[in-house]
Amino acid sequence: MSRFLRPSALRTLQQQHRNLYENPYINRYKAKSKVSEGFHKKTTGLTGLFVNENPHRVLTVVYGRILRALEQMPKDAAYRKYTETIVKQRLALVQTETNIERLEQKIGMGQIEEVIEQAEYELEATRAVLDSKAWEPLVEAAPKGQWAWPV
Repeated sequence: MSRFLRPSALRTLQQQHRNLYENPYINRYKAKSKVSEGFHKKTTGLTGLFVNENPHRVLTVVYGRILRALEQMPKDAAYRKYTETIVKQRLALVQTETNIERLEQKIGMGQIEEVIEQAEYELEATRAVLDSKAWEPLVEAAPKGQWAWPV
């Protein structure tokens, strides 16, 4: 193969091959996956979901952002009422329970890292509902039978 390539092209291929193992994305993931020696678990057992050593801080921040976004919706909006209830309950648990394993059991939604991921998705959903103003009435009437189920 090398006799068909110019020397400069061959050097470029060799450099790319060498750099494959120095990929910044892989290095970033390796850095995220390191856990302190005394921490109670080393892995979540879920591919791509890394152990979070500060779940209380992260959840407090994310839940606070969700609540601030919800405050921008009307108080009678269904999404705001139900989401606010759940987020406030979970935030109270995060603030009162210091043991991560007991917190996971009390929330009952899997590992704390999964709860963090769910909270981040809920924040995205809250912002999407806020942007769409889903609580406002429809611009035009819905077609007859649109909300009837089963069809």
